Amino acid sequence: MSSLTLTAKAIRRSILAATAASVAFSGVAFAEEVEKVERIEVTGSRIKQVDMETVSPVTVIDAAAIAMTGEKTVADVLNNSAINSFGSWRGVSGYGSGASSTSSVNLRGLGASATLVLLDGRRMPGTSSSSGAVADTSSIPMSIVERIEILRDGASAVYGSDAVAGVINIITKKEFDGVQLDYSQEIPDVDGGDATRFSLATGYNTDKGNITLTYEYYDTKAVMDRDVWNMDDPSYFGYSTFSSVPNGVSDSGWIDNSALCDQVENTYTNSDGRCLYSYGEVTKLFGDVTRNSFMSNFSYDITDDIQFRGRASASLAETETRYAGTPVSTNYPVMSADNPYNPYASTGGEDITVYMRSVQIGERDTLTETNNFDILAGFVGFADVGNGLDWEFNVQSSASTTNSFNYNLINDSIVQREIDTGNYDIFNTSGMSYSDWNSQMTELYGAAAHTGVYQGKFESTQIDGLVSTLLIDDGDFSLAMVAGAEYEMIDFKQTSDPESAAGIISGGSGGDDVNATRDRTAGYLELQMGLPANFEVSAAVRYERYEQEGQLTGATGDIVNSSTFDAVVPKLGLSWRPVDSLLLRASYGDSFRAPNMGEMFSSQALSFESSLDNLWCNEPGNVDATYCDPSQQHKTWFGGNPDLEAEEGNSFTVGGVWNVTDDWNLEVSYYSITYDNKIESVGVDDILRDELREGTSDFVTRGADGKIEYIESGVRNIASVETSGLDFVTAYNLETGFGDWNFKIDLSKVLEFKKQDNAESAMIDYSGTTDYPDFRGNLGVSWNYDDFSAAWTTVYIGSQSAEYWRELEDYDSYADYDTYFKHNIQFAYNHSMNGSITVGVNNLLDEEAPTYYDYADYRDVNVGLYDVLGRTYYIRLSQRF
Repeated sequence: MSSLTLTAKAIRRSILAATAASVAFSGVAFAEEVEKVERIEVTGSRIKQVDMETVSPVTVIDAAAIAMTGEKTVADVLNNSAINSFGSWRGVSGYGSGASSTSSVNLRGLGASATLVLLDGRRMPGTSSSSGAVADTSSIPMSIVERIEILRDGASAVYGSDAVAGVINIITKKEFDGVQLDYSQEIPDVDGGDATRFSLATGYNTDKGNITLTYEYYDTKAVMDRDVWNMDDPSYFGYSTFSSVPNGVSDSGWIDNSALCDQVENTYTNSDGRCLYSYGEVTKLFGDVTRNSFMSNFSYDITDDIQFRGRASASLAETETRYAGTPVSTNYPVMSADNPYNPYASTGGEDITVYMRSVQIGERDTLTETNNFDILAGFVGFADVGNGLDWEFNVQSSASTTNSFNYNLINDSIVQREIDTGNYDIFNTSGMSYSDWNSQMTELYGAAAHTGVYQGKFESTQIDGLVSTLLIDDGDFSLAMVAGAEYEMIDFKQTSDPESAAGIISGGSGGDDVNATRDRTAGYLELQMGLPANFEVSAAVRYERYEQEGQLTGATGDIVNSSTFDAVVPKLGLSWRPVDSLLLRASYGDSFRAPNMGEMFSSQALSFESSLDNLWCNEPGNVDATYCDPSQQHKTWFGGNPDLEAEEGNSFTVGGVWNVTDDWNLEVSYYSITYDNKIESVGVDDILRDELREGTSDFVTRGADGKIEYIESGVRNIASVETSGLDFVTAYNLETGFGDWNFKIDLSKVLEFKKQDNAESAMIDYSGTTDYPDFRGNLGVSWNYDDFSAAWTTVYIGSQSAEYWRELEDYDSYADYDTYFKHNIQFAYNHSMNGSITVGVNNLLDEEAPTYYDYADYRDVNVGLYDVLGRTYYIRLSQRF
């Protein structure tokens, strides 16, 4: 009976097939080559293994399984993974510093910065928008992916400090001969969102080496918010006081602007006379994206024992996002009491705070250019010393640049200056025609219009090397080791236009300029010991040191902060194979993560975040339907924190793999992770909920009326996170006279997900509450018969309760989430001209995502967790020459 799982068998077959193709067909030659490839590197250890199943649990998604999902990007494939517990970031309009153009993955719900992404076993370059801390999983060409290995275990001792929750290793195609063309088109039911992908792959092999070249073009059209959210529902109230028809408030209350409001599109007249603006009518949920990607892998045997190998890649992307016209809100304009157009001029006048939005000059369009480059060159060799010594030496250089151009922003100082001239009747007290008034407002905003420019640049140069050998191989006892060292130099720069940096621009996210450096030094040792009775012990230890310095240049001058973090982290593992078909395993490891440069040194930037202020709205006597709507936007400052401390934690995993038969295998794993001093970007919702629990908050500033003036968000150390759960995987192959069938179930159960905000706070278990599903899973059924194949996959997300939030905030409109099933189906035909045609439908039953509330609202679905595009049709054509 085989000791490999079904997936591992498939991977092993592909490795052997590639080997067999390169040798003469003779029994001796093939036997020798099989012996050569029997030891392979598996994610979770740098020591080459004789089995795909090791002491650490690894999920393998091969190219066939990726194709079966029907998803268009690597990011979408990973987002559907059962251990991507609570969903992950997808680029959404309205986020600054280039974040709207990236995607990431969030294993175990511990954050994207706690998940390490590898490309062929090496760190994938991070994005400049994350200061290099998070890789953009949407930038990887689908056509180059051979398989994806997901290590469901902490591995800081093996790979470094980012590997807290797990590791994703994307293995690319290398030994490819010929030319392959792929084309796909995807069309969702919702207006917009059409996606086109074209790729060209070519490769050439010789007896001395090989080279592959891949180009991919990807284009997807924008999806407008108005085409997704139920804005026609009578309960919808996604409106803002910052309006195309200015609203004013003074000691006498709100100015009645209903006459003008009736003449302007996308507005709503409130009962108190305010003219509210329906911003969702003009915003893009997902932007237009165009990406050109290039990748090349190459190797050349210099001698029988030394190989030169390398990789070069580039990704050039443009993303066009759109947010509603700029609310003039970084500094609120005021119409003075003596202004000739003051509505209260006849009674002496009153100072009026103005809530205005520059719709007349257009929406806030942002063009983001994201360019990523990566070059790797190295030597891999073998020395006939002892039982043989494998070694490698590598140099890797990567760069990521983000350029954002934010159009139709507003210079607050100019708006205030122009109002003070007394030349603009913004409240139309003189009774102008709508056309004349609108022309005057256009002139005012045109004078104050500003184009914000942001650039983030991340550059990394890494030098590393390792040696590995089998120290002892004596019957039932063996000892293998690998030792290595890494040195990395990082530069991170963030610059904004001077006006944005000065804090006088509304609608953008500019802040102080940042110039930061980081030096990372690491050394590691890994041992693997084979013992009698099929026991195996693995041990790893890693020392890592970070030295970083950041300089912020702003209106107050230069501020320099520096810090040093270092730690020694160990990992131990034990596996036992009592019979050939059963593997039992357990591992324990410490984790350590130093704060990245963005978390420490990013400048303060401005945003407007939607949230419900329950502290004010639940107070008897406080009545303001607009302010007390969950879509109400609050001025929010967010940025880095130079006082951050390093995160520390540990993880424990235990489980087993049982090959019940040659065609059926089972895997069960239990995990437990403790994460102390965790660094989190604390959102507005969490800040306001903490304030509600504690009665006060250092991060919320309120005005004399008790309403929020602004919120200070950003990153900080929270006390602790504890999570544990179970993973279950089973697969079964069935051969019949009418085709071969494969059935696979992949489930993850979160037993607890506890967070403690500070040392004095209570530990709260969020598992099973809204946006923290405690069950996720996937069911896959595939069928193959001659040249025909079909597949059905189901994505499952468990139900979630909002009861905790309803009780905490005394707000009954928070809705429970029902169980969610998304069904995908596809059919494929391999024709005689060495090509294939695939057609499919994702979300076949057009399952609707659950919403936050029991009424309609703007962006009231967690788009990082659920599909909001509806039923989606696609076709894929592939041709090989």
